[in-house]
Amino acid sequence: MNPLGSIAGRGERLGQLIKSIPRAEGEKFHIIAHSMGGLDARYALARVDGVQAIVSTLVTIGTPHQGSEVADAIVTRTGPLFAAIQPFLTACRLDVDGLQNLTTDSLHQFNEDTPDVEGIRYIDVAGDALKGGHELLLFQVAERVGHLTNQPNDGVVTRRSALRDGHEHLGDWPVDHAGEVGWTIPPVSLDLPFTGLFGRAHLARYDDIVARL
Repeated sequence: MNPLGSIAGRGERLGQLIKSIPRAEGEKFHIIAHSMGGLDARYALARVDGVQAIVSTLVTIGTPHQGSEVADAIVTRTGPLFAAIQPFLTACRLDVDGLQNLTTDSLHQFNEDTPDVEGIRYIDVAGDALKGGHELLLFQVAERVGHLTNQPNDGVVTRRSALRDGHEHLGDWPVDHAGEVGWTIPPVSLDLPFTGLFGRAHLARYDDIVARL
C-alpha cells in the first residue's frame, strides 16, 4: 500500500487484495485496521464490488473517522498545534502531503460518500496517550491536542474521531498512535526486543479483539 496515497486509491487496492485471498466456500474475513487503514477498509467495503459479501467485521484502531486536528494543523501549517509539533515533523523528515485526506473537512465529505454497510459488524478502538506515560513518542503532542480539544487522544486522533456513532466501542488503549501497533521509541529497555513486556501487552490487546470475533 502507498503510505501517502489517497483513501480511494488505497481502498481500491485493499479491496482487490481482500478478494484475491483464497477462502473456503461461505467463509468470511475479519479486518483489523489501524489509522488510515480503517478508512481504506471502509472505502473497500462500501465502494469495491464484491468485498462486502466476503467480510464479516471491521475493527478500526486509532482511525480518524471524523478527521484529525493534527492533520488540519499540518496541512494548513498554522496555529499553536502546528508550532508545537513542527520540531517533531522536522526531526522525523515526514512528508505531509498525504495528510490532506485526513483533515476534518475531507473526512466530512468522505463520511457522506461512504456510509457503513448493513450487515457488517463495526468495532472501534481509541488510544489515550496520557494514560501511557511520558515515555511514549507522542505524549507531548497528545497533551497539546488534549488541551486544544478537551478530548482524550493518541497524539494524532481524538477519541471523538476514533469512535464512530453506530459502531461498537471498546475501552481506550493506554498508548499513543504508534503504540497502537506496538511501536515504541525507544523500547522499554534497550536490552529487550520489541516483543518484551510492552510488546506482550500490545499483543494481548489484539488477542482480546480476536476473542470477541
